[in-house]
Amino acid sequence: MKVLDNIQILYEDTDLLIVNKPAGVLMHGDRRHVGEPTLLAWALEHVRSSGFVSDFQPAFVHRLDKETSGVAVLAKTKDAVRALNRQLKLKKIQKEYLALVVGEIDPQGSIRLPLQKQMDRKRWLALMVPVRRGGIYAQTDYKRRELFEYLGEKFSYVEAYPRTGRTHQVRAHCAAVGCPIVGDDLYGNAELNEKLRRELGVTRMLLHAGAIEFLHPTTEQRMRVEAPLPQDFQDVLHRLKGS
Repeated sequence: MKVLDNIQILYEDTDLLIVNKPAGVLMHGDRRHVGEPTLLAWALEHVRSSGFVSDFQPAFVHRLDKETSGVAVLAKTKDAVRALNRQLKLKKIQKEYLALVVGEIDPQGSIRLPLQKQMDRKRWLALMVPVRRGGIYAQTDYKRRELFEYLGEKFSYVEAYPRTGRTHQVRAHCAAVGCPIVGDDLYGNAELNEKLRRELGVTRMLLHAGAIEFLHPTTEQRMRVEAPLPQDFQDVLHRLKGS
């Protein structure tokens, strides 16, 4: 099995390990990616090698898709997991994502569309689809930072604030308003994404977990941890600005 290296630690103490997850790295293993290195395995080895001893196995308190980069929070103790899960349930944890989306999205807004998991039988993949009845409430607020035009298409660089924590929420909501995330073949336009890979150098889905705010599980002090935008994302923005 390959070993991950050069994982950036953003914050660490006896309760928490917060890292900047690289794009292309799984957080947890699954049946579709047997043998691939995972962020959890790296984190457990890091915690073990640092001398931390506990009968509880540390665990991430939220998930990021494989192609998504950014802030990932690992709780080292059972009490820390409970405290952070309680904050998640009460919507006390605030997450900020950065995304490049296709189209001219409104300068700011709130997408409030219930989501339901449905199977795409052509691709045999599960999708989160907006529905009128039977779905789970989901809300994503957003603000547009910049607007670009390239190859006859408009692109918006946005900050997204998911107020709920549904699977693929930001991806599904952006696609639902006609502005899928650049590089997202599951919810977006695969043909356009292929063109952007050739012409713009897009190598993956351009979604980044830029920051997270919560109360420390022990001190209860408000914390904000930020992850710098990866170089590949910066490079695409630079090319758009220079076009």
